[in-house]
Amino acid sequence: MEEPNFSRNNSKSNTLVVIFGVAIVLALLAVASMVGFMLGRTSAPPEIVYETSTETVTVIEVEEVTREVLVVVTSAPIVSTPTTELVAPEDSPIAIETVVPAEATTTSPALSGEAGSDNIPEVVMDFATFNEVWGLIENEFDGELPEEKKRLYAAISGSLETLDDQYTRFIRPDVAERMRDDLDGSVSGIGAFVHENDDGLLEISRPIDGQPADIAGLMAGDVIIAVDGETAINRDFDEVLLRIRGPEGTLVTLTVAREGEDEPLEFAIVRAVFEVPVVEVEILSVDDKQIGYLRLTRFTSNAETAVLDALNGILSENPEGLIFDLRDNGGGFLDQAVAVADVFLPEGVVLYERGSRGINKTFDADNGDVAEQIPLAVLVNAGSASASEIVAGAIQDHDRGTIIGEPTFGKGSVQLIHALSDGSELRVTIARWYTPDNRSISDGGVLPDIEVPTPLDLGGENDSQLQRAIEFLLDG
Repeated sequence: MEEPNFSRNNSKSNTLVVIFGVAIVLALLAVASMVGFMLGRTSAPPEIVYETSTETVTVIEVEEVTREVLVVVTSAPIVSTPTTELVAPEDSPIAIETVVPAEATTTSPALSGEAGSDNIPEVVMDFATFNEVWGLIENEFDGELPEEKKRLYAAISGSLETLDDQYTRFIRPDVAERMRDDLDGSVSGIGAFVHENDDGLLEISRPIDGQPADIAGLMAGDVIIAVDGETAINRDFDEVLLRIRGPEGTLVTLTVAREGEDEPLEFAIVRAVFEVPVVEVEILSVDDKQIGYLRLTRFTSNAETAVLDALNGILSENPEGLIFDLRDNGGGFLDQAVAVADVFLPEGVVLYERGSRGINKTFDADNGDVAEQIPLAVLVNAGSASASEIVAGAIQDHDRGTIIGEPTFGKGSVQLIHALSDGSELRVTIARWYTPDNRSISDGGVLPDIEVPTPLDLGGENDSQLQRAIEFLLDG
């Protein structure tokens, strides 16, 4: 049996001045007109114009649901938010774009779920204590002072932590710009999918076969503790990520902690440019029977088309069943998640979206799609997040297929992304996702029907999850 090829695709901000954070971030929100609603459902988002006190702000609506904590350190468009891009400057695997002049107004639009809301609350803050503290610091501190913007960004990030929501976060301009570049196509990196672990450190989720990280010997579970000799401990996740990335052909040295090793390991890796396929397809032959295998790596803007093309080829072979692999798929566009789920589902609800500010939407599937009858097994693991969880949860609730693997990540919220005037971004959680049976995706993710631990070598001879899916489709 030929082995299928796999690839794999949170962010704790520096809290330098958390003590002043709440004051400064509210001031920023008061100064920067936050518009740019990410809940449009068309491939060509509508343009909306808002009039501010001094100038016109153009906003493009885009909708996407992604695992914000997962970032691909590769050339592939990352799967963590949509595109529409900003004039000048994150981290979305599918982007955003708006221009909001900071000086335009002293108020911020209410995040009511409707772009262009006239409900604009006024925010007035007293910065006397903040200025008093930093005046004393500047006069008395024995050491080098951080630049003004660094203090501001740290204050904003620190204050957002008081919300106790890892997905509502501030993205610095340099990180936002680099991440947005990914949406334009190929970028360069080490060729590995990474995530932020429970300790706030960047951990390798999976090196991509045949790419620099894989060739150098990095392994899933390796924790990066230094980049080019500079510590990555107690550093912002996005900052570490940015330091790992770089131009094609340049060298980066990573120091990693590996389970079972007493001392850190060091790897010198030459960055490269490459693409990661959206789908991977194979016909698996077992005991003279055939099983279709389809892996979706991320929910890009053309995910539905890619899945349908792959299914046409698979179904022409009349397989006994289909394995739909969503392992390590960190998310993508919401409309594509609904569309892909619809490929497998009969008529009915795919998911519900609800928010405390009046958002209440239902997304449905229709009858008549190509894969509504074929026996189905869906593979998931802790790296299956957001859009992947929407699809897996809908298939499970409709009893359309059997979910095999480990509990999914549990990213069941949607973020509204504001592009700010200096190129930075603010992401605000505005709603939650629920499966057709009204289960919260955020509450522990999607639990598998058949639990099998995730192997280190996805797609290899010891891929226990894949083997269990094959057994299930052949024998039950």
